[in-house]
Amino acid sequence: MSRTQHHRMMESSVALGKLELTPGSAAGLDSVPRISGGDPGKETQDPPNLNGCVPLSHQVAGHKFGFDKGGILQHPDGTVLKQVQPPPRGPREMQFYSTVYAEDCCDPCLLDLQNYLPRYYGTWSSPDRPHDLYLKLEDVTRHFVKPCIMDVKLGQQSYDPFASQDKREQQIKKYPLMEEIGFLILGMRVYNVCSDSFSSYDQHYGRGLVKQDRS
Repeated sequence: MSRTQHHRMMESSVALGKLELTPGSAAGLDSVPRISGGDPGKETQDPPNLNGCVPLSHQVAGHKFGFDKGGILQHPDGTVLKQVQPPPRGPREMQFYSTVYAEDCCDPCLLDLQNYLPRYYGTWSSPDRPHDLYLKLEDVTRHFVKPCIMDVKLGQQSYDPFASQDKREQQIKKYPLMEEIGFLILGMRVYNVCSDSFSSYDQHYGRGLVKQDRS
């Protein structure tokens, strides 16, 4: 099946509110470097039944494997696996990547956008867990030995357009300044040359920053 046919099938599945895609292989995967941007010398045990995939060592925010279902993993070939979320967010994100990287894409805006996104290699699932579908993405830190990473949520609101009033108020209360400045730092990891170690900061650090700290 060509990528164009796969893209069309994906759109049909999204329209029906289904996730009936099978793991696909994408051209160029063999050339993906197998090095990671994680801390050298640290070994992580393989999660069971995930065919050698391990939790992403340099994830700084979001759901983490082992603590929450749907954490980000790293495939043995070096790519990053992000679990597809329940509808509508998961299918919508999958459709976005499939549209941007479609072989027949000719939209100049989308073609330019590819320069700012991780490469998309289709979807993946473990033979032991065929219903757990993952997006297969490039690890953009692969060229760095000690990458400094920041996870930033962009936009003036962090709730879904169809969220209830209670949900909206709950999200706004977490960080009211977001409506003014348009972003929120969810986490970051900074390398300290002198101590040869990383300093990590979580979402509580980001929410504790005031406007004067954002310069």
